[in-house]
Amino acid sequence: MKKFIKPTLYSLIAFIIFTFIITLFNYIGILPYKLFKIIRIIGIIIIFFIDGFLVGKESNKKGWLNGLEGSLILLIIFAIFNLLFNGNFSIKTLIGYVVLIVISILGSMLGINKKNI
Repeated sequence: MKKFIKPTLYSLIAFIIFTFIITLFNYIGILPYKLFKIIRIIGIIIIFFIDGFLVGKESNKKGWLNGLEGSLILLIIFAIFNLLFNGNFSIKTLIGYVVLIVISILGSMLGINKKNI
């Protein structure tokens, strides 16, 4: 569990900063709403990939399992905030969460293989 705390905190901080920046750009009018949605999705995918990569670098074996555990920790946090602030849970949200889990697993598998670098 200790190996998940540091990458998860980095990911949450990166997510908060990323969300603040793109929301500010959208509010000012620099980003149109459609581009805002695309950048938000791509940014979250990149954050989950980096989280999986960092978890993979911390682990010794079974990178896919560690990526799954790390992504589930983040997704539980995201799901709680989604239910608190949005109030609904749809199949579209569930599919998005599955995609994020797969991305994090791939990042973890790459991270465990790049451990010596």
